[in-house]
Amino acid sequence: MASIRYSLHCLKEVGAVLHHNLDKVAVLGGRAAFTESGGVYDRPLRVVFGGRISTSFAGRELPVREILHQAAVDHLRVALPGFDRVQLQVLHETTDSSKFPHWFAPRGLEDLPERPMAHSNDTAYLVGSAPRTKTETVALLAEAWFRSCAWAGSDIKALVVRRHDMWTITVCVPALAGYLTSSEEFDDAVATAADELTEVLRQRLPGRVAVVCNTRDNRTGPLSGQYFTLSGSAVDYGEDGLVGRGNARSGLISGAHLAGNEAAFGKNPAYHVGKVGGWLADQAAQAVATRFGPCRVGLLWRNGARYDQPASIEITTASRMPDSQVEAVVRAELARTDWLTDLLDGRYLPCVLPVQQLLAELDHVAG
Repeated sequence: MASIRYSLHCLKEVGAVLHHNLDKVAVLGGRAAFTESGGVYDRPLRVVFGGRISTSFAGRELPVREILHQAAVDHLRVALPGFDRVQLQVLHETTDSSKFPHWFAPRGLEDLPERPMAHSNDTAYLVGSAPRTKTETVALLAEAWFRSCAWAGSDIKALVVRRHDMWTITVCVPALAGYLTSSEEFDDAVATAADELTEVLRQRLPGRVAVVCNTRDNRTGPLSGQYFTLSGSAVDYGEDGLVGRGNARSGLISGAHLAGNEAAFGKNPAYHVGKVGGWLADQAAQAVATRFGPCRVGLLWRNGARYDQPASIEITTASRMPDSQVEAVVRAELARTDWLTDLLDGRYLPCVLPVQQLLAELDHVAG
C-alpha cells in the first residue's frame, strides 16, 4: 500500500515512479490489557518504515512522511476490524543513501535510467503457477468462510492437507471484542461455523472432510484465555510482522510448489525484479494454463538483464505439445511492458476473496 501510494503521487506530480524500496517495513505488535470480554491498549502498535526512498525531485521536497503515514492508517483500517481500538505509532527510518549522488534525489527524469527500458535490478528466480489447485482454493475458502462471521477477527490461518481421499482443514480463528461474552459462546460460534463449512466441502470434495479449529485454545477458561482480540489480530499480544514468510503473491504458502526467492510487497513497481518478475511469471503461467492446462513457470534473471531475456526458462506442464510451442507462449508474455498499471491498481494487495466466488471455483477446478 505504501509503495502504491507513493508511486501514484510521483506519477501525478513528476510523471514517473521515483526510486524507492519499501519492503523493509516492520509492524511491531502492541500490547493489550484484557478483561473477561474487552480490554485496552497500554502499549502502541508501531509501524516502522525502513528502506530507501526518493525524498525530492528537481530540488522540490516530496511529502514522503505524510504519504507513508496515511498508507499505514488506511491499510490497517482495512486489515484490522477492531482498528479503532488500537493505539498506533508510525516511525520513519527510511534513508536516501546511495553511492550514486542523484539516485534518490533526481534532478530530472533523465536521472531515471530505467525509463527507456526496464532491467532486472538483481539476480533472482521467480515462479508462477496456474491455475489454483483444489487444495489451494479450499484454503482460501476456509479463511473467507470464517472472516464472514461478524464475531471473527482477521488474523485467520488455514492449513489444508489432502492425503489420498482425506481432506483435513485446520483453522486458527480469533474472536473480536464486542461480539462474544463467554468461553462457551466462543466455542459454540466456532463449532457452528466449522460444521457449516464441513457440510459445504463434503458436497464438493471427493472423500472425507474434517475441519478442526483453534487446537490450542483453553476451553475451560475465560475469553481472555482463548484467541480473543481487540484489533482482530495477534498484534494485540505483541506479535511482529515483516515481509517474508507467508508473503507470497498468491496469498498462499503452497508447500508442493516451487517458490521463488523474492517477495513482491513494497518493491518498486516500475522495475524491481521482485515485483515485475513476479508479475511476468504469473502472466506467463496463466497464459500457458489457458492453452495447455495446469503448469508451473520458473524464470531466472541476472542483474542487469532485460525482462524479455531471462537467463533460463523452466516450464512444467502435462501437455504433450512441443516444448517450443509452450515456450513461445511464455516468451510472448515476457515481451509485455504494461505491468505498471496493473501493479498500481492493487494486483497483489492482500484481500479476502468472496465466498461465492471460491465456491464456484471449487465446483470447476480439477486436482
